[in-house]
Amino acid sequence: FLWCADSNIKALYWSHAGASFDMQCIGRWWTTLPRSQWPEEAVSTILSDFDNPNHQEGDIESECVGDRRQEIVFIGPGIANRVKQVAIRESLDQCLLTDDEWDNFRTNINDEHALCKVFP
Repeated sequence: FLWCADSNIKALYWSHAGASFDMQCIGRWWTTLPRSQWPEEAVSTILSDFDNPNHQEGDIESECVGDRRQEIVFIGPGIANRVKQVAIRESLDQCLLTDDEWDNFRTNINDEHALCKVFP
């Protein structure tokens, strides 16, 4: 899964193996849908992905993000090498929002158009 700052709604799928790359919108994050629209048989599974099962979407004071997240797996020779792991972690950390960017995101969280302008 991939969550980008230009959208608070879109859940993205990213797959990259060698020269093969695919990134697409697979729908919405569950947290953006009213719970009445969730499949009844999947509620406990959906909530297990939430950072806080009591998360209330639209509460801009909350630091909770529901089921929005990044999931990434690295597979390949040498991946257990500590030096490579540190280099990968440092590279990925550069992709995270700064505190100022996070504050800007939180300010515009309910305005997809504004998010696209702020995070082109």
